[in-house]
Amino acid sequence: MQTFDFKPLEKDYLKIFRLSWALSLLPIAVGPTIAFSAIFDFGWLLRITTYLGIFILLFGLIYWYSIYWFKAYQYKLTEAGLRIHKGVFWQQQNMVPRNRVQHIDITTGPLERRYGLGKLVVHTAGTRNATVTLPGLLHEHATELRQELINTNQAEDTV
Repeated sequence: MQTFDFKPLEKDYLKIFRLSWALSLLPIAVGPTIAFSAIFDFGWLLRITTYLGIFILLFGLIYWYSIYWFKAYQYKLTEAGLRIHKGVFWQQQNMVPRNRVQHIDITTGPLERRYGLGKLVVHTAGTRNATVTLPGLLHEHATELRQELINTNQAEDTV
């Protein structure tokens, strides 16, 4: 069995994370712009400037936060199972024991496919945290991790 130290997510996933947030911020910046326009009776040029200013401010905050979020998100495959560490302000350490794994999916969105990435989705027995997602893996590496977890469980079932 292969064991390795904590590994970070793929660097291309940081681009996907930022782009996803940028697309989400486009409609979010409209609300404050409308509010400021109603209060101060802006002209069209000032509305556009306000919208861009709010968008840039929000994107700057997300850009800054994503650096720390990305550095904090790490995973490790051990004899006991899959360990995941994540979180900037509220840190989380998840342990997925190998003997609790029910099945494993690999999902990819359109942006992830463009960069050859995928998400490993591990479904476990139990009700609390029954599904654990590990994003930002190379598709090939996600497949290897899935196979490693499946092979171990199959070996335990035959014993």
